[in-house]
Amino acid sequence: MAPNGTGEAPLPKTRSKWDLKRDFHARGDGVTDDSAALMHALQVVENGVLFIPAGTYVIAKRIDLGKGNLVLRGAGPNKTILLFPNSLTDLFGNKAKENETSEWSFRPGLFNVSGKDPIDSTTRLAGVAAPAKRGDKVLQVSNAISIKKGDWIRIVESDPPKGTAGSGSLIHYLYGELMPPGEDLLGTPHVVRFLSRVKSTSGTKIELERPLPYDVRAEWLPEIHRFTPSIQEFGIEHLSIHFPWSPYRAHFREKGYNAIFLQNIANSWVRDIEIQNADFGVDLNSTNFCTVSNVVLTTSKKRAVEAEARDTNGHHGIDVSHGTENLVTGFDIQTRLVHDISVEWYALHTVFSNGRGVDLNMDHHREANYSTLFSNLDLGAGTRPFDSGGSGNRGAHSGAYSTFWNIKASRAIKLPAGDFGPLLNFVGLELGQTISSDQASKFQWLIDPAAARVCPVDLHRAMQIARLK
Repeated sequence: MAPNGTGEAPLPKTRSKWDLKRDFHARGDGVTDDSAALMHALQVVENGVLFIPAGTYVIAKRIDLGKGNLVLRGAGPNKTILLFPNSLTDLFGNKAKENETSEWSFRPGLFNVSGKDPIDSTTRLAGVAAPAKRGDKVLQVSNAISIKKGDWIRIVESDPPKGTAGSGSLIHYLYGELMPPGEDLLGTPHVVRFLSRVKSTSGTKIELERPLPYDVRAEWLPEIHRFTPSIQEFGIEHLSIHFPWSPYRAHFREKGYNAIFLQNIANSWVRDIEIQNADFGVDLNSTNFCTVSNVVLTTSKKRAVEAEARDTNGHHGIDVSHGTENLVTGFDIQTRLVHDISVEWYALHTVFSNGRGVDLNMDHHREANYSTLFSNLDLGAGTRPFDSGGSGNRGAHSGAYSTFWNIKASRAIKLPAGDFGPLLNFVGLELGQTISSDQASKFQWLIDPAAARVCPVDLHRAMQIARLK
């Protein structure tokens, strides 16, 4: 299958060569358990497209996959339906008691794809021998390394260990050196994980194709690593994932109707998927250059039947953590979740574009998420645009340079407090409020468009076009 090229080319549309009914005898009648047929197909098909014809396929087990170059393709949302009748609690029990956090509030999903993407002695090529500034493209490395033009490398930096000199300095940097790092984040290894092709090499000098989005400093132990994810080019597309209706009790009381979980994979996608009655919709953890496109989250009827649920119908909609440069676009969240779209745990350079929700919140879950772009979004009712979670000992909600571009709602948008995050950019939001001195001191750009049209409408697409030129 042709690679989707880190967002530089359209997602592939390879023809299918396997059929779940024809080749693996699935029934798709909404009654027969087709778990064994699907699991057998995923073992047998080494690469290519597995087509799942129209029908309702009962999948009574958790599905775990550990390979790429494979696409699961349905006949379309609400035509091909994967019906998961059992929650993770139903399948595996739940250790949580009384008011403890549910064992399945976050992950895994009932459909999981997990690979390996090591950053260790086997991938290390060299240290970085001289400091560099954000925006630089040239690095001086500690020794000559065997790489060539066009190879992908990863620049890695770590926060100094807790209790040592400089501990917290890298986390503090990701907060624009304007806000404290958060006690729980001190000493985190491999916080920065920047990917770039090599433009040229000369002895111990490397020129990157892309400018550095961070400083490189000796105290952060900068290193060059190979980029060797074990799974690439996985796709799931054109189908629905349904769970039976169940009441949503409250935040952290989830039974584990979790849909799709992708971990340690790259250049992969979730496309044209409808997910119904989920506690957790799509979870990207430690993924790179992955695309979530045209995902619709629905409920068959209101799930928030208890007061403690606070009129929310599930936990997370689409969540990105630990990964770099993932794109979430064209989403439609037709219900109200605790966290609709989220960035957390050192998510770097995430984009949410061209999406909408009935009352969308852009959840910044702390943990030094950095340089996120929210572009051309419709928040719907707009009552809670910046409602965000995360433990208070993990720093401010947003890291530096998050940008909110052409965000609209049915009412004027209320900005977050100044301690929400540093160096944030708000362009093309109808604010309808007086900016406090604290907000003005922490935020970079505050441009209220009034009646003017924001141009370009979608900043991500405009930047992509400029880059591809």
